Amino acid sequence: MSIFKIVLSYIGGIILLVMLSFGTGLINLEYKKFFKPKLENVERSVFEETKSYTHGKIQDLAKYYEEYNKDTTIEDKESIKSLIKLNFAEFNADKIKAHKLKIFLTDIRGY
Repeated sequence: MSIFKIVLSYIGGIILLVMLSFGTGLINLEYKKFFKPKLENVERSVFEETKSYTHGKIQDLAKYYEEYNKDTTIEDKESIKSLIKLNFAEFNADKIKAHKLKIFLTDIRGY
C-alpha cells in the first residue's frame, strides 16, 4: 500500500469518528428532550410527597393565617389571599391536620 492510501484511510477514519460522535450527540439530545421532562415530573412528584415539603407548606400557611388575622387592611388581606391561591393551588388540603388551617385554606381557595 502506498503512503497516500494510508494517509487517506486515516483521514477517512477521523472523519468517520467525528461524524459518529456528532450523530451520537444528536441521539443523546433527542433522548434527553423526550425523557428529561418526564423524569423531572416524577422527581417533583416525589419531592411534593416528602414530609419536609408538606411541613414547610403548612408552616407557610400558618404564617399567612396569622398575618391574615392581624389587624390588617383589606388590601393586605387581598394580597395574602392572592399569595395563598398562587402558592397553594396544587396543595392537597387533606394533608393539613390542624382543622383551623384546613378550613382557612379551603375558604381562601374556594375548594
